Amino acid sequence: MNPILVLGGGPAGLSAAAELAALGAPALLVERENYLGGNPKRWHYSLLAPDLKPAEEILGALLSKVEGNPKVDLRLSTTLSKAERSESGYLVTLKSADAVETRAVSAVVLATGFDHFDSRRKFEYGYGRFPDVLDFKELEAMIHDDRVVRPSDGKPPRRIAWILCVGSRDIQVGNPWCCRLGCAVSIKQAVEVRQKHPEIDAYVYYMDIRTYGLWEDLYWKSMQEYGVKFIRGRIGQITMAEGGSRLLATGEDTILSRPTEVPFDMIVLASGMEPGVGTKEAAALFAAPVGPEGFLSPSLSDLNPVDSGIPGLFYAGAATGPKAIPDAVTEGMGAALRAYQYARR
Repeated sequence: MNPILVLGGGPAGLSAAAELAALGAPALLVERENYLGGNPKRWHYSLLAPDLKPAEEILGALLSKVEGNPKVDLRLSTTLSKAERSESGYLVTLKSADAVETRAVSAVVLATGFDHFDSRRKFEYGYGRFPDVLDFKELEAMIHDDRVVRPSDGKPPRRIAWILCVGSRDIQVGNPWCCRLGCAVSIKQAVEVRQKHPEIDAYVYYMDIRTYGLWEDLYWKSMQEYGVKFIRGRIGQITMAEGGSRLLATGEDTILSRPTEVPFDMIVLASGMEPGVGTKEAAALFAAPVGPEGFLSPSLSDLNPVDSGIPGLFYAGAATGPKAIPDAVTEGMGAALRAYQYARR
């Protein structure tokens, strides 16, 4: 059997490669970065909601099944530059800094992941202009390193605000969809901050709280046990307060139907999820259908989210839309099984 190509080394891709190896099938795992782990590794994710388990614990279990596995041909710092249908699957061209290589593969799993929304596109929030306006992936790295301080002066903040749905549910920036994870991750971060630094006040500005399923427990726990304060409303602008030492969040409290203007030491923007660069490139290479949002479209999204409808091509993880890590891992296993079945036809 020719190897099965897994494109992307994040949680979904790692899960797919590990499952293929467990089935006894050769896997060709291709990752454009020089490391495995995807966004959790890139942005130093700390604890994962809703169980608050370390991200390294989840990734470590997958990495141990892939790295050094004789069934997994691992290619880091490598991209896919060409893909053509063949009688036995696909002919794919791999490109690295050292070489260009054409390989025959029996099937393909696209696990190309997502990118975080670039918060600079919401210019009214001052991201990129005010150092103490952070994207929540940057705060995640601070929490991971146990060093939550203001970038402007290195001092601990006294009051932090989280603004949800930045680049999500926003027709103006072209992203009308919910990212599914912004609420849970922001609440998780507020809980972590309050656990380690109870002297810091935590405020969350939201349109609607969407902690679906068992994640709802984290929402209630954040208020009842950790004193996180929730304000239903929209922040329209972030400026510097008088004196230039604090940020000023101006907007509307939609519960009280009145304007609000509150100073904060740090403001964290919960940036949404968009189709990744790798997803866009893969869609073009394989002529794979995409939805209006730009994510890959499975043939039957409700019944079979891993089948593309194209022979020998399968999907996993956030390539098809916003997903939590456990969902991406599960889909990686499912896509691997379907690719294995196809390769053995």
